[in-house]
Amino acid sequence: MLYNRDYLNESQLPQIRTRLAIAAVTAILAVTLLPILATSQATGTIEPGFAGALDAVRQAETAGATPNEIAALVTLLNKALELNGEALKLTAANDANRRTELISEVDQILITVQSQARDLTALASQRSNTNKILTYAGGILAAFIGTILFVFIVSFYRAYRIKRTFQMRITRK
Repeated sequence: MLYNRDYLNESQLPQIRTRLAIAAVTAILAVTLLPILATSQATGTIEPGFAGALDAVRQAETAGATPNEIAALVTLLNKALELNGEALKLTAANDANRRTELISEVDQILITVQSQARDLTALASQRSNTNKILTYAGGILAAFIGTILFVFIVSFYRAYRIKRTFQMRITRK
């Protein structure tokens, strides 16, 4: 059995609305800020060379590079990670030369990835702009053709209507 105290009165509604608004704003901020914080923390723990290469690949991907183009860069990054792992395993003093070679190879791969990613970014953004221009031009052309067809159909309808009017015969019943 419900009593009068179980129902909300009008003086409690603004407090509930305020709490709901605060909860909604908190949820929206959490959803928008967590990916940003996760990305900044992820790149902060990686070596600077890897972080720069990852950022360059991410920029190429957001610019519109195809998955095949990104896959080639990811393959190079994976190779660099493997070589880096091998270099970290070499801790003995007699392996210093091999470790130096592996690290220089990793650096060269990362430089290659960054330059290819920059080239892909430029190519992909140019491709995106070309696609936008072609889309707009196609829309303008379709609107022009539609307008011409509309004018033609209206003039044909008017001519046909005038012709039918003069063909009609008026008869008495």
